[in-house]
Amino acid sequence: MRLRADIGWTAALLLFTGAAAAGPFEAPPSVSASAALGPVSKGLNYEVLSPVASDGTLRHYLVRTAAGDFETVGDQLMLLRVRELNALAELEKTNTPSKFGKAVMDAGLGPLVFAGNMIEHPIDTTQNTISGIGRMVGDIGSGFNNMGKSRDDTVASLIGEAKEKRALAAEVGVDPYTDFKPLADRLDQLAGASVAGNLAVSGAMMAVPGAAGLAVSNASTANSLRGMAADYSSSQLMDINRDKLARLEVDRGVADQLFANTFYTPVDVTAIVDALGKLGPVANLGTMLSRAASADSRATAFFVRRRIELTAAWQSRHEEIVAFVGEDSVRFPLCQTGSGAIVGVYPIDLFSWTPETAVAVEAWTAEARRDGAKQKRLFITGGATALAKKNLAAQGWTLSKIQ
Repeated sequence: MRLRADIGWTAALLLFTGAAAAGPFEAPPSVSASAALGPVSKGLNYEVLSPVASDGTLRHYLVRTAAGDFETVGDQLMLLRVRELNALAELEKTNTPSKFGKAVMDAGLGPLVFAGNMIEHPIDTTQNTISGIGRMVGDIGSGFNNMGKSRDDTVASLIGEAKEKRALAAEVGVDPYTDFKPLADRLDQLAGASVAGNLAVSGAMMAVPGAAGLAVSNASTANSLRGMAADYSSSQLMDINRDKLARLEVDRGVADQLFANTFYTPVDVTAIVDALGKLGPVANLGTMLSRAASADSRATAFFVRRRIELTAAWQSRHEEIVAFVGEDSVRFPLCQTGSGAIVGVYPIDLFSWTPETAVAVEAWTAEARRDGAKQKRLFITGGATALAKKNLAAQGWTLSKIQ
């Protein structure tokens, strides 16, 4: 079986138009899995295969697992998959299927027993505490507001399975709405068994080795995201995020376009909105989000999420961003700072000089020229080849690695 949830990019990563800059160009270098990822290139339940190719900006990985081979694009998304694979390995150790089977057999019909518990043991039932009832009522209201858009299954929400899944995912530091099917299936299985057999699965979990939790820019945001993902349904998160975007003067239609794009999980959207809140008032925010809402793959969506998070983190360490600028693709809008600099902040693995990246740099340079930029600065998470550095410098760009 070959899992292809992450693949949606064509060989031409960028969507710019116009003629490419004159050569010479280079073939993006391939590296071994260990050179790209270090010790996490192999785990208990997976192995990243070598060589790892690049498209000029992001690396493309092939991962071998017991569930089959799958591909993913970019170091950032690959590291997220590593955390998910580690979480899956830990979840596989938790309560054997035979124990679940016995618990469910002893309990009888899970949903009916759960309903009975609500009558016979009202204080002991999580969703029947005072706060639980309030949260449930709020969730029902959000569900009506976002009819047909929620990522939580209606029946699962009513019997408590969706809440247990979110709590379990938070326990191991992963997104409860993950698109990685083996992990999603295991979370569903454990959450269903927990509710049907009245088992406190999430309370017995251990921390996943090497997992820092949800991929964000800092620990405090990670904890906040983990808590929100556990405490609020996808419909409630949608309402919270819609209100926050409205305060940033983002048109509701644009917000709904973003929510409707299933390549973003509710946690992705929450992370994006949190980062935009940290940025504060920024010109052309609605236009940038409208482009972001058109992401055409999981890899693109995660790239955009990380770009926005990293941009907010960059502002906190450097200077105020006052506008998003440029007519480029959803992946590569530039920022204008209060001092008049043009800045690009991107989760790029290795910048190589290819026809596509040359077109990107030409577009960035033209935009900087139109805006009368005093400085042109590019910040990336990875490195660049010697030829890429030479050509960036020739067009006046200062290249730095994000610390």
